[in-house]
Amino acid sequence: MNTFNFMNFILVCVFFIFFNHFEIQVYGLLYDANNSFPIPLQKVSAEVNIVDMIAQATISQTYKNIENETIEAIYKFPLHEAAAIHEFEAEIDGNRKVKGIVKEAEQAAKEYDEAVQQGYGAYLFEEELPDIFQCSIGNIEAGQTVVIRITYVTELKHDAETEQVRFVFPTAIAPRYGSSDNSFVDYMKKLIPGLMYYSAKVDYYLKLTITCRMSSVIQSIESPSHHISVELNINGNPKISRITLADQITYLENDFILVIKSLGLDQPRAFIEYNPKTETNCIMLTLVPKFAINVIMTELIFVIDRSSSMGGGPIKKASDALQVLLRSLPKDCFFNVISFGSNFDSLFEKSQPYSEESFSKALKYAQEMTANYVGTEIYYPLKWAFENSRNDMPTSIFLLADGEVYNIDRIINLIKSCEEKKKDDLRFFSIGIGDSVSHHLVESVSRVGKGYAQFITNTERMDKKLLEMLKNALKPPIKDYNIVWTDQNQTSDDDLPMEIDPFIKPVISFFSDYITSPLTDQNIFTNIKIQQAPFLIPPIYSGVRFIVYCILEKGIDARKKLY
Repeated sequence: MNTFNFMNFILVCVFFIFFNHFEIQVYGLLYDANNSFPIPLQKVSAEVNIVDMIAQATISQTYKNIENETIEAIYKFPLHEAAAIHEFEAEIDGNRKVKGIVKEAEQAAKEYDEAVQQGYGAYLFEEELPDIFQCSIGNIEAGQTVVIRITYVTELKHDAETEQVRFVFPTAIAPRYGSSDNSFVDYMKKLIPGLMYYSAKVDYYLKLTITCRMSSVIQSIESPSHHISVELNINGNPKISRITLADQITYLENDFILVIKSLGLDQPRAFIEYNPKTETNCIMLTLVPKFAINVIMTELIFVIDRSSSMGGGPIKKASDALQVLLRSLPKDCFFNVISFGSNFDSLFEKSQPYSEESFSKALKYAQEMTANYVGTEIYYPLKWAFENSRNDMPTSIFLLADGEVYNIDRIINLIKSCEEKKKDDLRFFSIGIGDSVSHHLVESVSRVGKGYAQFITNTERMDKKLLEMLKNALKPPIKDYNIVWTDQNQTSDDDLPMEIDPFIKPVISFFSDYITSPLTDQNIFTNIKIQQAPFLIPPIYSGVRFIVYCILEKGIDARKKLY
């Protein structure tokens, strides 16, 4: 754990989970009144430290003002879900550095304006959209070189296909080309996104170095997106590896994806660090739970993105995925398929019971799918699905898409509203498809819909992760649980929540595929002052990685064992 400060990581993650969610777009360093011209990228490098399920990435990008005048620019950087920037630095001409300081938004904007008006270099870093951070970089004089360094921490996604963890670098760190034209922006923001293009003509190579330190022996490291060189057993230690790019490339045409398999990676573990300044303990708990729950009769609605952006590999993958799901449907379910783009339609007017006839019709429909629905409008097909869902059984909705939509907030509000109406009888599962998925939609809709998300590139295997997701969609969610962070006596019997009956409910162990004996002791506490993130813990699913953080107040020690 000595590669970076674990305490800082947990603090950042606690802050992030409560307040922010970020995703991927393609941006850079831009200037002029409309932020439409890029300042040329001169050099780029990235260094990553991975420790089990967390990673710290530092990206260094060098830009030069080739104009004959002083310019004011903005820098835009995308982040995936469960990532948060905790360091920002701009170095001007190699002799002056500016480091970022967190301040209240209005005060920061005021100080930035004052500095620019006085002719000083100034930098304002803020969230521009839910998936983009921007930095307003004040006055860059003609010929000046600016090196921007960003350090962020992130949780790694669990890849259910091969029990690996998954690290993703966005294309934007070294883009070949790209554009962004966000018409739906908050014009109250000081930083307004614009349109940009990149050039493929560069005279540098992307330098990418990843050091992987795991708690147990590393079994394999692969990249489904790029050719890599892997050095195992660093300094004779089988738990440490180093990864670099095998090819000399100048750009990332797709997201860089790395998958790592380590012995016992799915076993529960907790990382604890003591902060001597505050005298508090910080904890990260992670596990891939395993438990047995009976399947219940469920309505399954598959919503398929058939817009133009899905053309080629993604629509072929979506077709294959839908066929896998259809072939695995239980005999006592109801199901329907909805296709959307600029318009939408459904296979059936209402969800139909599974039969040889309905299955054959749906399978033929899946096999003949093409990306011929032009644009991407997901709000109305989802609204139709909710309004036409069954009221006599739970509904699980599967979204298969590349995530390229603009009105994500409206979609999220729709799902929230429908989820509240149906309560535990509606869940949302998302499958991001393609080599450059916009994670913001895929992650957001599954989070607010009390499900989870998985990602599949055009060349990756997917059967196992699809089948596990289908199994979880057919079982009731596990949400009436708590985490006991300390061994200290926390509460009396009078503090137990009313809905928990210690003489009736069975214990479901998160480490076993079998249901165990009735509950005999429930150690739930309400009086201990802790900071837990997320505060409201989401439903737990078998085979899906679960991570939660906690800061214990001064004088409270963490629990010594996992049960």
